[in-house]
Amino acid sequence: MVNSHLVICGTSIIDNYSRTTSSDEDKRICEDDRELRERSSPANQFFIKVYDYLKRDPWKASAELNAMKRYLEKGLVDEVYLYYTDTGRGKFCATILEKYLRDVYTPRRIESYKVEGFGIKEFFEDGLVNLLDKLMSKIQNLITAGHKIYLNATGGFKPENAITVIVASLLNINEIYYIHERFIEPIKLPILPITINPKYTKLLKELYEDHKLHGFTPKTRIEKNYGSEMVDELKERNLVKEENGKIILRKWTEIMLKYMKL
Repeated sequence: MVNSHLVICGTSIIDNYSRTTSSDEDKRICEDDRELRERSSPANQFFIKVYDYLKRDPWKASAELNAMKRYLEKGLVDEVYLYYTDTGRGKFCATILEKYLRDVYTPRRIESYKVEGFGIKEFFEDGLVNLLDKLMSKIQNLITAGHKIYLNATGGFKPENAITVIVASLLNINEIYYIHERFIEPIKLPILPITINPKYTKLLKELYEDHKLHGFTPKTRIEKNYGSEMVDELKERNLVKEENGKIILRKWTEIMLKYMKL
């Protein structure tokens, strides 16, 4: 069976390097997102310097690698899919992590994906939607191909990671793992038998079909068929929003329903 790891990339490599380097110039570069984006090339001298730092102690330098250590050492990493923030820091860390995995462990496949809006406060909803779309699409394809799927939820931002863990559980992947900087071994997070409350299933399916056709569902129709309390519940759970008498699916709800079987 093929072992495929989905990795949410953070910026631990550049953060740790900045704390350990004695070079003021390097510290300055570490804080400059534009420069990090421009230096995200294996041929760049700064990149080479950070890469050498990573190679000396990869488990200490990278939270993502530290979490994967046991799997890498046991040969349980055949494919790696890296999802990084829409920032120079994200690009730099994903590129250097991809190079290290290729050079040292040579997985049969490794791919990196920039998630538009991910990591940018002003585009939180769009970033989360794009992350969910890319992750759920990949998970669905890997399940169809019969792969064993792992989610490395160590890197990235806590709100997005919380949602991705829930989504991974909904799609019933094989394993979710995480490591804190103070831990020696990664922790396997529970994959709870999460499902959508049956009382919402029919309505959400109807809303999704309406959304594909018209982009909304009239509030009056929902209230007539399901009651006003149901509308209020969906709004309180942030699954839908109301605009001028129209009930509109939130973007993240649309993406989740796109890949789930109701």
